[in-house]
Amino acid sequence: MARTRARVRAGLLVLLLAMSCSPALMSPAWADEITLNLKDADIRALISTVSKFTGKNFIIDPRVKAKVTVVSANTLTPDEVYEVFLSVLQVHGYAAVPTGTVTKIVPEVNAKQGPLPLSSSKQDQYSQDELVTKIIKLDHVPASQLVPILRPLVPQQGHLAAYNPTNTMIITDHAGNIDRL
Repeated sequence: MARTRARVRAGLLVLLLAMSCSPALMSPAWADEITLNLKDADIRALISTVSKFTGKNFIIDPRVKAKVTVVSANTLTPDEVYEVFLSVLQVHGYAAVPTGTVTKIVPEVNAKQGPLPLSSSKQDQYSQDELVTKIIKLDHVPASQLVPILRPLVPQQGHLAAYNPTNTMIITDHAGNIDRL
């Protein structure tokens, strides 16, 4: 029991340090890993923590409001923290839209209208929870025939269309769901 309390205190200390220090001011050991443990925290506090730890800049839509809970048993690298962050955003109906040197945090229903990353090959690597637009060239079936089959598998905030002149599918959704399709 005392050991568990000590771990919780250490985790909270790491989080407090991460929230109060920029990665440039942290010692190298602190700058490489962090444990995220938040209970009913304002989503803006999480965004601020992720920004400080990953070095990413965010612009937050005024409609972005939520209380979030994140429980992390292990320490996370900056890339893993960003993955967790994208998952939290998705769970709460928000999305991260990278534009140049900043990332916009917007409601997911508005995200597909923004400049999402474009993926056109199998080699493109995106986070499973990252919103992307993918163009898929088809060879053996007309794209227009697949639209009614795949539409139920694309969420309401996603987009699915066929472009007949080149026989391609255009899908905007989370990268994990596009991979599944």
